[in-house]
Amino acid sequence: MTPGAPGACDGRVRHRRLSPTVHEFEYPASYVWLDPDAPDDLCRHHLLWSATHPAPARFRAGDYGDGTRKSLGDQVRDQLFLVTGNRPDGQIRMLTQLRRWGWLFNPLTLYVAWNTDAGDPVGAVLEVTNTPWKERHRYAVELVADRDRGDVSRFTARVRKVLHVSPFLDEEFDYLIALSADRDNESLELAIDVAGADSDDVVLMTALQLHRRPPTRRSLGQSLWHNVAPTHRVSIGIHVQAARLWAKRVPFISHPRRQRPAT
Repeated sequence: MTPGAPGACDGRVRHRRLSPTVHEFEYPASYVWLDPDAPDDLCRHHLLWSATHPAPARFRAGDYGDGTRKSLGDQVRDQLFLVTGNRPDGQIRMLTQLRRWGWLFNPLTLYVAWNTDAGDPVGAVLEVTNTPWKERHRYAVELVADRDRGDVSRFTARVRKVLHVSPFLDEEFDYLIALSADRDNESLELAIDVAGADSDDVVLMTALQLHRRPPTRRSLGQSLWHNVAPTHRVSIGIHVQAARLWAKRVPFISHPRRQRPAT
């Protein structure tokens, strides 16, 4: 798997909860695959996309990262150095949703890092935003290659879950991460399962399956109009699914660091 060119990515998100009750859903998704420090390599191909000013589809660096002025790429390299002891010196790619029509609700952004030899990726950073608190946490992981996949490259990692993401799931879990791509990076899949800490008992399965297209006026226009308000859809959909879990009597778990002190 190589960094490849930037592109517009359209596909589906799938969720399947296995415990304490079965609950599943899916919805269309619009993502981009780009260099976070050169977003105009993607956006300049269409007048309604921009990395510099308000537009129907807009990349804004302040929507991501740790809130500092350091470039997003350098933030990723620094975080991976803390985990792996090596600072990637090659390209960075970012898989994310952009702000659409002024609105961004982005539960997950993935950054993938390479060394200058542009071989396999050496690490990744998952940027997770929780609901409804809008807190952000970044998980830096070293990627392990799975060589038994034929023409598909697959890389895995495991990390302890520390952010309270959902009011229907506590923190005593691990994330099992798998990133897959075909030879030309035209098909991308990011699977993140939630499993018991130090076990393989999966309670939640998620998968983001995307088809990447080179950035052209046609492909960016299609991405904009075929899924007009993807971030609005995600925002509404998460709250709808929360209501359905509540109706199924899945226990509500308060944020452990936002509970009111006992009186």
